[in-house]
Amino acid sequence: MKFPKFLRDRTAIETVEAAITLPIALLVMLATINLGLVVFGQQAVQSAARHGARMGSVAQSCPSCWAVREARGAIENAGIVQNPNVVILSGGGRAGSTLKIRVTGEVPNFFGGLAPLFPGLPSGSFRLNGEATFRQEGW
Repeated sequence: MKFPKFLRDRTAIETVEAAITLPIALLVMLATINLGLVVFGQQAVQSAARHGARMGSVAQSCPSCWAVREARGAIENAGIVQNPNVVILSGGGRAGSTLKIRVTGEVPNFFGGLAPLFPGLPSGSFRLNGEATFRQEGW
């Protein structure tokens, strides 16, 4: 059996190898970027919750109001988290009581179309959650 000339010719093998490996390399690079965005988003959500709870714990009036406003401002300044939501789980109010806050949001998933190939990969976006608890200060 005689192979066609393009299969016998070894001069273009580098081009064929590049055509095979380039999509794989790009996929790995995009996956790394997506993972970095998820980690950064998780840290932003956790930091916003911590900042909101801290600001609410030192507020002299309406600690819940301060906590929500500060957490919302912090998560919006991060700029990466979409659909942020801030919830007060425990309102504080008296000195020594606890103020607990939850901040949630989403980071887009660049591989949403590939979700059926990888079990456990969300199809739409990654959901993030951060909570923080501080004791209400009083003086």
